[in-house]
Amino acid sequence: MLLRTCLFLLLVPVLTITAHAATIQGRVVSIDSEARRYVLEILKSAETKLKVGDVVSMQVGPGDAGLEYTGREIRAEAAYYSKRWNLETVFPLTGDGAQGMRDVNAQLRKTTATMSRRKFVRQGDFLPDFGMINQNGDFVQIRSMRGKPFVMNFIFTRCQAPTMCPASTTRMSEMQDLAREQGMEGLHYVTISFDPEFDSPGVLTQYAKGYAIETDNFHLLTNSDSQVVEDLLRQFGIMTIEEDGTINHTMATLLVDKNGRVAFRKEGSRWTVKEFLTEASKLN
Repeated sequence: MLLRTCLFLLLVPVLTITAHAATIQGRVVSIDSEARRYVLEILKSAETKLKVGDVVSMQVGPGDAGLEYTGREIRAEAAYYSKRWNLETVFPLTGDGAQGMRDVNAQLRKTTATMSRRKFVRQGDFLPDFGMINQNGDFVQIRSMRGKPFVMNFIFTRCQAPTMCPASTTRMSEMQDLAREQGMEGLHYVTISFDPEFDSPGVLTQYAKGYAIETDNFHLLTNSDSQVVEDLLRQFGIMTIEEDGTINHTMATLLVDKNGRVAFRKEGSRWTVKEFLTEASKLN
């Protein structure tokens, strides 16, 4: 656990921008992954020095540098420091599945708005449909997981409480390794971030590397729409409170069968890899 946590701290730098950042939208003209640079055509800008129609070279983080955004529209925070323009919190706006994600989340909004206060997804219930963006910058819907059993948890990457998100992610990574050793290659893993202000696909990419997660069957999901995140937390009974620069929250970890039904749900942070693999081994 200590090794995985140390790797994360090394690979995922804390955001330390002190320069003024402004929200922009643009189309990615080209990407130089080695130089970690996007060439961006500005489409909308809250920064007076970046005009609509400008084509600007911008530095990006290591996680964003490897994502295939060429030709796609993105939204990001732009800040000028170290004698160059820098992009942070990069989210894709266009691409295959973008409209489908918005449509399914509009239905999620309607469903969530009419839920009683005591209702949330419990053991034995089926998951609601929803759409997110994965660590590769792809638009995905949870229904695409049908036919695959998976373990699902909720985190935010900036969480510093060692017994909360860091411990949960470490166990998810360990579960991935142990499941393969036990011949359970068909088990998948889904981590949902509830920090849309920071956890972009690029950040999730670095987060996965920091915990030695292999992403062939591990799906880290985010969404730049805070309403979608709020609806998901409501659906799954996760409570959050933002205070003192962090997010205090409850936790729940779920095992979902191949039909999208919650086969096992464990509240709190004190769950074990063994109990989830035992429950997963019972699935058909």
